[in-house]
Amino acid sequence: MRKLLVIGVVAILAILFVQPIRAYRTAQTELTSARTQLDDARAAKERAVKERDALGTREMLVREARRRGYIFPGETPFSVGNR
Repeated sequence: MRKLLVIGVVAILAILFVQPIRAYRTAQTELTSARTQLDDARAAKERAVKERDALGTREMLVREARRRGYIFPGETPFSVGNR
């Protein structure tokens, strides 16, 4: 009878600890995912800041504008292409 009572208590304790352990593991997985997303966002921000700083120079600004098809006032645009 005593063994049955001990087994019952152990079983109840095991059942009571299953849900909190699952919740903890889920929280750990979500935390890892959030940290990865944060690292990715920080890296993207760093790239954007570097690009912004590079475009801050007149030379880079003009190069990017020309690449996008802009011209200075008074210039005549032309394009060379295949027929």
